[in-house]
Amino acid sequence: MIQTLPLAPEDIPEKAAVHAQTWQETYRGLLPDELNDTITPQFAEDVTRRLTSLRTLVAKIDGRIVGYISWSDRCREHFSVDGAAEVGNLYVLREFQGRGVGRALLDAALRCIGERDVVLSAFSSNAAALGFYEHVGFVRTGVTFDEGPMEETELVFRHKSGT
Repeated sequence: MIQTLPLAPEDIPEKAAVHAQTWQETYRGLLPDELNDTITPQFAEDVTRRLTSLRTLVAKIDGRIVGYISWSDRCREHFSVDGAAEVGNLYVLREFQGRGVGRALLDAALRCIGERDVVLSAFSSNAAALGFYEHVGFVRTGVTFDEGPMEETELVFRHKSGT
């Protein structure tokens, strides 16, 4: 059974280890090695402790963190959707992908966000992530950021009320 819970202070080291492992599983071969090599558990723990404005839920199976989602209540200025919330991270350990963990995390975050549009960006080279987001109701806006291997594609989830 998948539990989605707010990140507790005692969960930060385990969440950081999941952050580093999922980054390597997802981006090794898609992004430059110099970037991938910087994403260590210590780096991820430092980022988690520093970015206190982000809201984070973890997914646990049998007490083990297997994924997480982080979002902010207001998106960064470079997004094309004014006033939307922004999902910044959604990662699930490879061995737990395809079991509904990502969907459970996203659904829980959307409930927390409430009746608002939500934006996110995914690396344009990450076809699996783009496919997942489109499958669960996100739509590409046509906006991209950056160039080359770091290019990101913007997607939006419109709240059903049309806001």
